[in-house]
Amino acid sequence: MSLLLSASYLASCGDSTPSNTDITDSQLNEGDSALGEYGDKVKDIFHAMPSPMEMASMLKKLGAQYDAKILNEVKNVNVYTTSRSQALNLGIYGADLSYASVFNQNQESIIYLSCVKKLADNLGVTQAFNDDTIERIEANIDNRDSLLTIVAETFYELDSYLKENGREHISAMVIAAGWIEGLYISTSIGGANQSPSEELMQRIGEQKLSLVNLKTLVDAYNSEGQLDEIANDIQAIEKAFEGVTVVQGATGVATDQDGNTVIGSPTTVTISNDAFQNIKKIVSEIRLRYIS
Repeated sequence: MSLLLSASYLASCGDSTPSNTDITDSQLNEGDSALGEYGDKVKDIFHAMPSPMEMASMLKKLGAQYDAKILNEVKNVNVYTTSRSQALNLGIYGADLSYASVFNQNQESIIYLSCVKKLADNLGVTQAFNDDTIERIEANIDNRDSLLTIVAETFYELDSYLKENGREHISAMVIAAGWIEGLYISTSIGGANQSPSEELMQRIGEQKLSLVNLKTLVDAYNSEGQLDEIANDIQAIEKAFEGVTVVQGATGVATDQDGNTVIGSPTTVTISNDAFQNIKKIVSEIRLRYIS
């Protein structure tokens, strides 16, 4: 049974395909591919940022439990009829797909995949989610490592396709929303307990570093002001992270007093519960706007 032809799965994401007739969105799709000197730098920034899949894997390693209630409802997919909302929620559903896949939620992974493909089709980036890709995912649905690799490759291909076709700002929307969803999931899981684990707080605090990369990426792709709203949202998250202190460890190789080889030193994060709650609040408010 082909997973995208299964009526039960597709019904979860609605039967009707929304039309994209917003005049403003036609302008959104006219990105300028001439990044000039930013090209290599933006590429490095993209690869340096943690993917939603890496965030989900981190949560699982820390012993977090899967919670489907915190994900974007699949029925919302038909609400997204503009290029902006489709791009943002492609990133969000992509992060949700990664989260479900990491936690071996095969049926939900299939459902979220169908939502991702629907939005990709609406945005005209079907190439990244063609039949061959879907067949590979279907064949590896019970093999978590292979599935995660395929999903990661697919999103990298999506990013490459958008940039090659002068739609870098659309790619930035997908990346930014995926990062925000990963942070939302992390803070929601951490906030479910009165006292989040120290290690989880550490990992969330470390996102202050990747936030700098995300801001640079969005600014580089915002040549015509298409990403002003997202840039403002990132600025709000950045302000919330002012309550977090991150001291990066030294790089390089050294030898300790016992003669053992030590590679670098750990990053130290100081984050209070108040700062954590503020980050959680701001991210939740932004994410709610994106999915509404």
